Amino acid sequence: MAKENLTWGAERIRGEPLKLGTKISKRTIQKYMARIRSNSSQTWDTFLKNHACYIWACDFTVVHDLLFRPLYVFVIIELHTRLIVHSAVTRSPTDQWTAQQLRQAAPWGKLPTYLIRDRDSKYGNHFAAVVSSIKILKSSQS
Repeated sequence: MAKENLTWGAERIRGEPLKLGTKISKRTIQKYMARIRSNSSQTWDTFLKNHACYIWACDFTVVHDLLFRPLYVFVIIELHTRLIVHSAVTRSPTDQWTAQQLRQAAPWGKLPTYLIRDRDSKYGNHFAAVVSSIKILKSSQS
């Protein structure tokens, strides 16, 4: 069942034989699920190692000026070489501004295959239009 239904957890699999009157402990199911799932796909670490030359990552950080006003620094980095591809600073980042920064980072359309970003609202519809040919990998935190 675990091979055929990769999204099912141990509790769900335990419930199926239970409907037929067969009791199996959740721990037993988890023990066999670990063996089945370990070979099914590569880990995140392996994915990054295999595709690092095709991945860019972008994010914002905040710094303050002498009057303690926030400045937003946008950075795009290539994972394989760890070189900063592009950086820019603004007082009020918007979706349009962020999309323009990505256009400037790849002026001749030389975009990466993958782009890692967070789930921030600064990456809206305009940004999505620029990255329509790129596979977006969203981080779990915003």
